Amino acid sequence: MRVVDGRAEIDRSWWSWAGPQGGFVAGLCLNAAVPLLGEGRVPRSLHALFLAPAAEGTLTMDATLVREGGSSAVVSVAAGDALRVHVVGGRPRGDAVLPAEPAPAVPGPDECDDTPLPVDFVPFSQHFAWRFATEARPFAAGPDAELLAWVRPQREAPIDAAALVLLVDAMPPAVYAVASTPVAVPTVDLTVSFTDAPVATGWVLLRIRTRSAAGGWCLDDSEVWDAQGRLLARGRQTRRVLGEW
Repeated sequence: MRVVDGRAEIDRSWWSWAGPQGGFVAGLCLNAAVPLLGEGRVPRSLHALFLAPAAEGTLTMDATLVREGGSSAVVSVAAGDALRVHVVGGRPRGDAVLPAEPAPAVPGPDECDDTPLPVDFVPFSQHFAWRFATEARPFAAGPDAELLAWVRPQREAPIDAAALVLLVDAMPPAVYAVASTPVAVPTVDLTVSFTDAPVATGWVLLRIRTRSAAGGWCLDDSEVWDAQGRLLARGRQTRRVLGEW
């Protein structure tokens, strides 16, 4: 997810439905924002509004420092007509700790079978290895709108904040777990919050759950844990549902 002078290249291997995977593009915008956060500040949250699919080729991102305080800063990123992103950065402070939500009890990645997503349907999935951690599958018409899977980048690399934005949006929409036929479920907005857990590598556990679905809209929550069960990031996205499921 390389950004140089506010520009990044997007090819069709990162496509999902009619355009690039939203989390991938939002992660690029986060990388464009990081240099403006200031020394010692790391991303704490990201807020993305998707306006239109980004085009193949060069994506130009204009980052602007909106506010800078003693321990925090806010950077706004405009990526053409495709999306608007705000990134909040902050320095660590204080010693008080409240334990994060633990990972659900599921078999580890070595105990799960490879279950790749269809590359012709979601081309970006080719960049990851997939192992579903429960019996729930997309379009299996199951009882619960929830999916869990172990996911690992095909190319070994640290799972930094930009990669977490991508991963929060990587799972199929959870409404697919109770559906029997595919429908387009594009994301309108995405919010990601990051924890203080160390940067991960290798397998991470993803969970996505649909909190509500009615009137052609749904609300999904996602979490990412590392292989040691530490919460890395949590996301929420509002989606349109373009069909009957």
